[in-house]
Order: sequence, then C-alpha cells, then structure tokens
Amino acid sequence: MTKKPRGVRNFNPGNIRWGDPWQGLVPENQRTDKDFCQFVSAAYGIRALARTLITYQDKYSLRTIRQIIGRWAPAKENDTPAYVRAVAAQTGRAANDRLDMQTYADLRPLVEAIIRHENGAGPLGTPNTWYDTQTIDKGLALAGVEPPKRAAGPVPVTRETVGATATAGVGVSQLAEAAPAVMGAVTNAQDSLTSGQISRVVVGVVLVALAVFIAWGQVRKHQAGVL
Repeated sequence: MTKKPRGVRNFNPGNIRWGDPWQGLVPENQRTDKDFCQFVSAAYGIRALARTLITYQDKYSLRTIRQIIGRWAPAKENDTPAYVRAVAAQTGRAANDRLDMQTYADLRPLVEAIIRHENGAGPLGTPNTWYDTQTIDKGLALAGVEPPKRAAGPVPVTRETVGATATAGVGVSQLAEAAPAVMGAVTNAQDSLTSGQISRVVVGVVLVALAVFIAWGQVRKHQAGVL
C-alpha cells in the first residue's frame, strides 16, 4: 500500500508550519514532525487551512487565486505559477477572478484544490481526492463557513398531493395549492361515490382516503426539506 503523504498523515492537508496556536493541535509530547503542524483530526487541519485563506482576505485584502497562492506558496519555496494554474484549473476560476473567502461557494473549491495540490492524488473520487464531503464541510464549519441553507419552497402539487386540505398541520397557502389536486381526485372518484352500488361506493371512499394519506406524506416530506 502506498504511504500516505505527510500532510495527510499529520491531519494537516495544507502543510501549515508550526507557529500559530491553532485549535486541534496534538499535545506537545505527542508531536513527531518538527516542521509541520500535527492535528488531532483532519477537520481541524482543514479548519486551519480555511482560516488562513479567510485571514489572507480580511487582513491582507487578497481576493484572487493569483494573490492568495502567491502568499500561500511563495516563489522562494515553490513553483508558484504552476501552483496557480493547477488551482485555477481545478476550481474552474480564472487566476484573477475576485473571490470571497467568507462564502462556501468560493472557499470550498479553493480549499479542496490546495489539498489536492499539496498532497497529490488520493484514493477518493472527491475534488481533493483524500477526504469525503462530510469531512471537508466539518472543517469549513469549524472555520465559520457553512453551506447555504436550502429555502423552503411551495408544496409541489402533483397527483400525490391530493387530500392535503384534510391535514390540520398544513398552512393556508399549502392548502390552496393542494386544493385543485384534491378536487381532481374527488372528481375522478365521483362515479363510484354516486353509483348507488355499495361495492363501488366502498372503492370510491378507499381511493379518496388513500389519496389523503399519500398527500399528507408529501406535505410532511416538503416541510422536512426532502422535496
């Protein structure tokens, strides 16, 4: 099995050097790398990487890939132009595009591109190739940046939304949206309901009851953010 790169072994995928009192550093008596920070988990190493990029923006007004990587990987130690090209290619942003490190949409791709460049190719199919989505998001959350929350939209009115008006937990606007579907279900079943034959009446009632049950399930999913 191929040996993991130093940054991954240290839970420090940005290869940040010792100096700052980062959250999540291993205790001094457990440190085995004299040059690079060692963290107790990958999430804390990703946090340190993200916080560094945020500081570049807030303290030094560095807002482009060229500016950020120029400070992150100075030419005296790195092939900075190659680094810039690699990060720009992976993020899909031009080297001089203005970014906002306080936003998930700009910070996450840059963090993942740096991890990929610092550690080489890993075993996963994620952009950074070493960590899954949950680990990256946990590190960014520790740094104070989270994915935008999904806004709740209107209840989708489909064939399955019939019967929504029968549910007490549904709001007025949702009732109005579901009403046409409910009426459609009743219309479709009215032949059975008015036929005068007991067996057909029973079938009609069951159809409408089933529609109400399915509709309530759809509304509950919508309220929970599943739909």
